[in-house]
Amino acid sequence: MIGSKSSEIPTTNEPLIKQVANWVLAFDVETIPDEVAAQAKLLLLDTLGCAIAAQHEHAFAAALAAARELGGTPDCTVIGTRERTSLANAILLNGTLIRALDLNDIYVGPRQSGHPSDNIAVALSFGEAQNSNGKEVLAAIVMGYELYGRVDDLADPGSPWDHVTVSSLVAPAMAGFLLKWKPEQLAHALAISAAHGNTLSAVRFGQLSGAKNLANAIVAYTGTLATLLVKHGLTGPLEILESPRGLAHAVFGGADLSPLVRPVEAPFRLMDVNIKAYPCIGTAQTAVAAAVQARSMVSDPLSQIKSIVIRMANIPFVKRQLEDIERRYPRTRETADHSFYYLAAVALLDGAVCAAGFKKERWLDADVKGMMERITIVADDALNAQTTGTFPCVLEFTTQSGENRRVEMIHAPGSAKNRMSNTQVEAKFRNGCGTTLPAARQDALIDQVRHLEQLDSVASLMRNLQS
Repeated sequence: MIGSKSSEIPTTNEPLIKQVANWVLAFDVETIPDEVAAQAKLLLLDTLGCAIAAQHEHAFAAALAAARELGGTPDCTVIGTRERTSLANAILLNGTLIRALDLNDIYVGPRQSGHPSDNIAVALSFGEAQNSNGKEVLAAIVMGYELYGRVDDLADPGSPWDHVTVSSLVAPAMAGFLLKWKPEQLAHALAISAAHGNTLSAVRFGQLSGAKNLANAIVAYTGTLATLLVKHGLTGPLEILESPRGLAHAVFGGADLSPLVRPVEAPFRLMDVNIKAYPCIGTAQTAVAAAVQARSMVSDPLSQIKSIVIRMANIPFVKRQLEDIERRYPRTRETADHSFYYLAAVALLDGAVCAAGFKKERWLDADVKGMMERITIVADDALNAQTTGTFPCVLEFTTQSGENRRVEMIHAPGSAKNRMSNTQVEAKFRNGCGTTLPAARQDALIDQVRHLEQLDSVASLMRNLQS
């Protein structure tokens, strides 16, 4: 139960997937601490802004065209549009919108990082379809973040499986919670989804494709399908977690997954989530912030800067990205927003990294290529001690006249130890809305999210998200 002082794992002979179902359904909104609820609402507002800002992204256009071909009853809202579509399609589309700009929040765990806000699409669309109230949706979000963080903390960082595989458990958990299912039903949905929701990490290496933007949305879509199948009587493999051919052995390197069902205690995983200031990979947020700061030290970076060295922590998650040589010379938009070299170069030249630069294919410009050639990135053991919840970096550059300048950035703007204020998150939300939603509607949405617990139905929030 929430609030229990015991951190002991319950002793039972039930399959672990059934224990996870029991844990999910025991989650109680009334015991969520005020500061956790406040942070959850801030993360929700940030997520909505990210989704609205992504209306013109290619990944969303492809997903929307596919959803129109699939058809289905118009039960749910597609954020920022006039479209209504089926429950499963809405989760696919809204999940794509949330992720497409690489601007949504990131959980930085001790072993692996990921994006729990991807699954807010599940909470919103199931909440709308079920006519759930704001309290229930808030609880689903907090529970989803907690489960996401717990699974991520047990993941093998060297695994060939992508971190979105975590959502094969999280998505049906959030759905079953809002459906108010019995543990047996939810266990079967979790089992089916876990059996079919695994994603290879190849989606996030080499010259990245648009499929990276849909990776979690497809897993959540699969989780929704599993949930609907169970609704109509299908059963799943209940030994899916502990079986020799199950998730723990095949995906998590033989890890003991029983800590997933420990009672919930502070600190909640949600409080360790970072809000992104820049539309790019989470590991580069500090490097971008450092480069933006360095830009203020010179009047003409291209003519004044001779060389740049960026030092990053020598940890597996960062090393794997540095070893991906394709990121040295990005040729796609998706690779560019994952390229430390491009991101630092454009931040040094423009003083910012923004979505407009990706639209203009800035990585192909001669000035950016020239600046990228001057950058060396090294993994530095000296930064490892400061990696809790962040990806610290030090940027040093030498001018043509021989001067040396240095910027240290341990916690990027928006990180758990350098939080954005409510005002800053609201400004980011409004910037994301642009002209898609009028100012009065933006005001209404901010107010609804701020008082989410008071909403009789989340459907009213979804109506305000229509353009």
